[in-house]
Amino acid sequence: MSKQALSGLKVIDLSWHIAGPYCTKLLADLGADVIKIEQPGIGDPSRREGPFPNDQQDLNASGLYAYLNNNKKGITLNLKSKQGSEFVKKLVKEADIVVENFSPRVMEGLGLSYETLIEINPRLIMTSITNFGQTGAFRDRKGTEIVAQAMGGFMSSVGEPNREPLRAGGNLRLLEYISGSFAGMSTLAAVAQRRKTNQGQHVDVSITECGLLQRSYQTVQNSFPTSPAKHVRRYVMMPSIEKCKDGYIGINLLTGKHWQDFCLMTEMYEWIEDERFTTLGQRLIHKDLFRERFDPWLMAHTREEIIELGQQWRVPVNPVPTFTEMLNFPQYEARKFFVEIEHPVMGKVTQPGAPYTMSETPWKIQRPAPLLGEHNSYVYKEVLGLDGEELEQLQAEGVV
Repeated sequence: MSKQALSGLKVIDLSWHIAGPYCTKLLADLGADVIKIEQPGIGDPSRREGPFPNDQQDLNASGLYAYLNNNKKGITLNLKSKQGSEFVKKLVKEADIVVENFSPRVMEGLGLSYETLIEINPRLIMTSITNFGQTGAFRDRKGTEIVAQAMGGFMSSVGEPNREPLRAGGNLRLLEYISGSFAGMSTLAAVAQRRKTNQGQHVDVSITECGLLQRSYQTVQNSFPTSPAKHVRRYVMMPSIEKCKDGYIGINLLTGKHWQDFCLMTEMYEWIEDERFTTLGQRLIHKDLFRERFDPWLMAHTREEIIELGQQWRVPVNPVPTFTEMLNFPQYEARKFFVEIEHPVMGKVTQPGAPYTMSETPWKIQRPAPLLGEHNSYVYKEVLGLDGEELEQLQAEGVV
């Protein structure tokens, strides 16, 4: 098998929780050599989130941490210690990329600002992921997923127009994964540019702006100078996820043709040209009447029956499988999307794979996520040149 796409690319991962680690996971899964640095004795906060096998909390058995940190080498290091920042600087000399998602002033306070690190390695690409970016009046403000969704426009555009805004995705923390994806993409763009100039750069990723980008339709819709106020309305699709006899199905009626076929599929023939229902806007206005007719039809049919009817009448209908069902869903099995990982503490675990395939430089899991400090001996001895006594002394002092 040929080398992976990012083989030979050296990454120092100073990030924690989700957005930064997801960025470096994307790089590691494509072959980059990633060294993840964590706080001694504590590690990444995701180690304490789980889920855990048998609900027994264990820093080395978190499902979230395991997924986000496959293929990485892991060491512990107190960045606030004098030796800590010096060790990072030594690793930076040979690194291609540093990824961090601290608050904007933290790296400078640690003596590891971008300006400091490019003096050591002018080819270095440093990617910083923060709530609001490295500039602007909000740069130093604290934030969470719900704050980012509010500031990014998600909450104002999700839910019923006459009710309070809603958080998208529940506790899935969508924006952190989206931001990690954008960070990975922009980092690789900087790598491509460096091949031309031999010069690194600072990549500044704002989680809130990643959220705004996902609401681009509403942004454009409300940006026209002559746009009437009626466009300021939360985005809802009717119908969308619907309960039927034995579960849920997803259904979208996007065009007039879909509406006609939908009426034929559900035997609502007299509504095919009824102006109260031929457009999305009118269906929203008359949704109570629509539901009064549609709900009994749904409860009279199973998921499989509705999906077959959707295929027959070319109406966009899809199943809404549970997570358990998804693990054995034929489409995902055909693409080998879910992968099994042998973890030294958790045993065999199933994780999502990659949403793409590459014929010549494949994505793959080569090692499970590191135990806390698992690669201390290798990195400090083989990479940084310490001997056994020096490493033991650093461990006794709480530096590593």
